[in-house]
Amino acid sequence: MVPPAPRTGGPASAPPPRILVADDDADLRGAVSLRLRRAGYDVEEVGDGVGVIDRVVGDAAAGPHDLILLDVDLPGLTGLDVVAALRCARWTTPVILMTGLPQEAVHPEAEDLGVSDVLAKPLRWEALQAAVRTVVGDPLGAG
Repeated sequence: MVPPAPRTGGPASAPPPRILVADDDADLRGAVSLRLRRAGYDVEEVGDGVGVIDRVVGDAAAGPHDLILLDVDLPGLTGLDVVAALRCARWTTPVILMTGLPQEAVHPEAEDLGVSDVLAKPLRWEALQAAVRTVVGDPLGAG
């Protein structure tokens, strides 16, 4: 089965972009998700790498996610392992990685896997918001 392509843009009546936030830090995951919901996005949360794959593949009938915000240092499967598995299965959903690791430890592999962006932790809301808008747009049309 070829996975569906993510939605991008669309008329104001279109459903908001669907974002999956994956981080094992429940407080950070909750804070990021809350900010994104307030910005108008449809947000789902998971706490580990296996959960990402389960949610992406298991929710295919509900429509594809438009973006995955993914921590690199997840239990079980790392964020990079998750992206590699999704790409091997031909999923093209855009991914933004979040990491507390040195950038040089993540960027080469992330680039090879076609990751949209890599954000350093601690996250700055402005940087996260700009990266998300670059990939999926602004559901409230705030530019």
